[in-house]
Amino acid sequence: MAERLKKLEDLKTEFTRFPEMAALVGKIEAELKDVGVKNVKGGGHDQIGKQYHEKVDKPTASLSQLVESIRLKLLSIGEHGESTADLFDAADEHAADLA
Repeated sequence: MAERLKKLEDLKTEFTRFPEMAALVGKIEAELKDVGVKNVKGGGHDQIGKQYHEKVDKPTASLSQLVESIRLKLLSIGEHGESTADLFDAADEHAADLA
């Protein structure tokens, strides 16, 4: 077990990049939703269309949900990571005050 934790100097900066990544994933999410809408409209309602929807609709929705959860997780990591970096900074300041 480590005897000492070391915070990287740019830790907080690195966590500020997570919302940027979430925004990129959000663009992918929007494209997937657009594909889903086009699949519903373009698949048709005849027998072939029904077979198409049976194969495509659920996986498309599942993929959209997965991408949404990734986007939300990236946002959460960014937010909590910045808070953690702030705690490390506060702990360093407190330790300096005690020394």
